[in-house]
Order: sequence, then C-alpha cells, then structure tokens
Amino acid sequence: MADMKVRCTTCYNVFNTNKDEGKNVICPMCDTSFKVQNTNVVTSIKNKITDLGSKIGTNIQEKLNINKNDDIFKIINGKKYDRELLEVAAELTSKKEEITLEGSKQLFHKIKDYDDYTQVEKQTVAYIRKTYKFTPEANNWLRTEIRSWASGKTRSDTTLDPTGSTLQKEQPLSFVFSNLKEAYRWDNLNNLNEKPKTAAQWAGILLSIVFVLGILSGIAYGVKWNNQETQWSSEGLSSVHGTIIDVNGNSLEGVKIEADDKKTVTNAQGKYFLYDLIGDQVEIKFTMEGYGDLSVWINIRSEGTNILEVELEEGGINKSIDQRKDVAEPWPPNYALSPIFIVASIIALMGSSAALLQQNFRMAVIGCLCGVISYGFLIGSILSVVALSLLLIDREKFDRA
Repeated sequence: MADMKVRCTTCYNVFNTNKDEGKNVICPMCDTSFKVQNTNVVTSIKNKITDLGSKIGTNIQEKLNINKNDDIFKIINGKKYDRELLEVAAELTSKKEEITLEGSKQLFHKIKDYDDYTQVEKQTVAYIRKTYKFTPEANNWLRTEIRSWASGKTRSDTTLDPTGSTLQKEQPLSFVFSNLKEAYRWDNLNNLNEKPKTAAQWAGILLSIVFVLGILSGIAYGVKWNNQETQWSSEGLSSVHGTIIDVNGNSLEGVKIEADDKKTVTNAQGKYFLYDLIGDQVEIKFTMEGYGDLSVWINIRSEGTNILEVELEEGGINKSIDQRKDVAEPWPPNYALSPIFIVASIIALMGSSAALLQQNFRMAVIGCLCGVISYGFLIGSILSVVALSLLLIDREKFDRA
C-alpha cells in the first residue's frame, strides 16, 4: 500500500504512513497512538462538527472553572496545556537557546510526576517541541523515554494527575478517598514489598500501624466508659451504710441518723443502714446526746456502693462537712475520647495513603498530626512523630504539597 497522509488527533501533526485503515499508528511528534482513518467529505464534516462541539464544551467548562484551573492549566489559542510543563520549558530556555539533555530529563521528570501520561500532558509536550528548540540528543532522548515509559502504563480507574479530566470532576474529599483506594490496591502493596522503600513510604507504613492502634484505643475507651452514664445516673433509689465511732475508735450505739425523710439508729456494732434515698447527693445528719451534731454532704449512686464512715466528738461542737468534691465522677470529656481517637485514626489512614503514593504532602502531614491525637496506647503517638520526621526528610519526593 502506498503512503498516505494522516493527521494526529492530539497535536494535529501531518505525516505519512503505510499502515492500513483501522490500524494503530504512532505520531512521531507527540507519541500519541491513534487509528488510521480514510479521509473523505463525510468524515471531514463529522470531524469538524465534533471538534467544534468539543471546543464549545471546553470553553464553557473553562468559564465555569476559570479560577479552579488557573493554577493547573494555561490556555493558549483555546487549548489547555500543563502550566508546570510550560514553566519548566520556559525556564530551561531563559538562558539557553536550546533545551539540552539535562533539560529533557527535567521535563521528563515533570511529565511522569503523577505516574500517568494524560491527554493534556501529551498536548503540552507536542506544543513544547514545536515552540522550543532541542538539541538532537535531547530531542531523541525525550521521545525515546516517553514512548518507552508510556507504552507500559496501565491507567487506573481514577486519574491522580491534576491535569487528568477524571480528577477535575472530583471534589477534594473524593480525591482523598481515591488516593486511599489507590494506595491500598493489591498490586501497589506488592510493588511496595518488592522495591526499596523511600522515607515517605516508611512514614506511610507507620501511619497504617497508627490507624490500627488508634481504632483499638478508641474501642477500648468506648468499652471502658460505656456504663458510666447508668452508673452515675440519679434515676432509681440509693442506699448508704457505714459505721460510727468515737475519738478512741469505739463503736457508738444509738446514734440517730437522718437523711431527707429517712431515719435510723446505729446498732450495737455502731453500724447503720439508710435505704430508698432519691437523687445524686444527700445531706446526712448524725446526732447523739453528749456528742456534737455532725452534718455530712455526700454524692450517692443508685447502682453503686455508698459507704460513709464518721467519727463523733464529745462536747457541744457541731460540725458540717461537704465530701461531694471527693467523689471521683468521670470528667465529661472522657466520654468523647473514643470518637476523637477513631476519627483521628481515620485521618491518619488518609495521610498514610498520601505518604505511600508520595502525593499531597499536606495531607500526609495532617495524617501525622492526627495520628498523635489518635493516641494508640501512646505507641501510636510516638510512631506518628517518627512518621512526621520521615516525611520532612523526604519532602522533595512529593511533587505537590
């Protein structure tokens, strides 16, 4: 078959090929693979209508997301380009007329930053090759490396690169959960096990452990304080008992005890029992001829043991004692520790995924800080501090903070 001219669907470069219609061909300019189509009037009109509709849709989307895309894309003649790639190319040619081999390596590092080769990046590479001069060595190296790397790429269900169309439709929270799903895919875990790990990836592993410890800690606290509400509830009837002695330690018989409308006296062993008390606190009065009156305020629990041991002094000196402050009722924030630990652990897991993928440095740091809060029987807090140190050491591995 004679050579025929074809136009690249990405960069619109025209070149000759001897491939049959329907076969895949690779553009020598941008390395995009597309099918050869026989150009005719109908096909041409169809393609123009498709391109026009695509441009209109793109313009509408740009208007809706103008602020959102400013930091990611640069629009030139109505087309989207990767802003960071263009900035790298501009910087490389600011002092030199041609991009050298070292410059091509910098471009390639930025191209594969998110382990994906998106359509916008392909279009940007084609634009850079047309706009800027490369040394022959730099041009050949870049083409070879991109072709070799891109041919072995298997795109995941969710694009992680900010220049990918899938990611642009996601909300930040959805992006975080997508990272979580991507980091813990079975094949990624296998690769992590087979290859040497970076400091950031070790931090991700530590945060995974922190997540487990934090969840266990939250569950433990939840079980510990689960019954406190009924234990300290004022509902139901309470009882108080104890022994009354004098200053010499002798039991006092016949002491009158009164609490609200309940009354009793001590027996021969100086013991007393008060039943059917209502409320969470009560004032108990002790009186006996020859001894000073004693009034004691205490907290009482309907489903607990309430013991009050007192000592009466001879003479006419009356005393009043308030022991309510001595009752060890749980401080209210203790009830909130369990959900706090669990929520902080979940955020630590999100930070773990960011560290394992070496993307979103800010999320990884937040995960470390929340890992400290998740406690994890103190071990989790210590591991979180270690993970944070590893992240700071490996900061340059993250392409975006």
